[in-house]
Amino acid sequence: MKKPKRFMKVTVAVIMLANVLVLSGCGKAEGDTSQTDREESNAIPKGQYVVLEGGQENSQAQDNTDIGQTPEEVQEQETGSIMREYSDKEKERMAQLQEAYQNETAKPEKMIPEVDSVAAVTEGTLCYILSTGEYYLPDRELTDEELLEIIDCNFRIAINANRKTEAEYEAEDRARRAELEAKVQAADGISEEEAIEIGKKALETDLGAKGKGMKLRLWEKRYGWKTDLCIADWSEIKEKDRGAIGYYMQFDFGDDSDDWTSYHCTINAVDGSILEAYRMETALDSDGISCNTFRYEH
Repeated sequence: MKKPKRFMKVTVAVIMLANVLVLSGCGKAEGDTSQTDREESNAIPKGQYVVLEGGQENSQAQDNTDIGQTPEEVQEQETGSIMREYSDKEKERMAQLQEAYQNETAKPEKMIPEVDSVAAVTEGTLCYILSTGEYYLPDRELTDEELLEIIDCNFRIAINANRKTEAEYEAEDRARRAELEAKVQAADGISEEEAIEIGKKALETDLGAKGKGMKLRLWEKRYGWKTDLCIADWSEIKEKDRGAIGYYMQFDFGDDSDDWTSYHCTINAVDGSILEAYRMETALDSDGISCNTFRYEH
């Protein structure tokens, strides 16, 4: 388990500065990708790539798709529609561009155009059809830009498909917490409220007057938790204590205060000892955001 995230005002400042744009369809989210994510994106996609000629044929193909027919069945009935595969040259260029996209040395200049239905396709223009999940490939050789738009769209679709819902994350969080609580109870450990009292006393001892007015920042208010019950396995924990179950908590002056000082401590959930305690001084100056940490021994 990674070191618990810290609830600092600097987090709010960073989020406010981030410009994240999320669009529907291919799920474009600027700046939310990593090298690992890119390596998980699909190679040359194996979906349906449709070439439709003529507005009437487009509308008819959409009607057939809506009643559950496969593209192959549509193809048999519609003389004006064919299933277009990539050419050998396109496949070769796609593979090269895929590698460049994964290495972040190439990216499309824009998102692939999206249309609601086959009837809305403009002949000769690459697009993604939202209602069918297909691409319309013009009956010509695709440009590098168009191939990159397809690669990027497939990557976004794959990422969105792998994202868990909020309910799934919540279920995992609750199950993880319940498992740790059961272990603490089996070891005749201390309660969350007892841990908080120990943390408050440590705050008074370590910060004295400087900590006067600090309040506990609730960890997951929506769950009814006041602290993070976790495995204390991060590097700042002494080796002899590493792996212990602990209540992590943070005290600060609240979001309305100009003082961004915060006090953090982790209490052993079994014996009540202090596994870690430190003060963090966070400031915003001409050089950006600065954080200084001062640790306390217990």
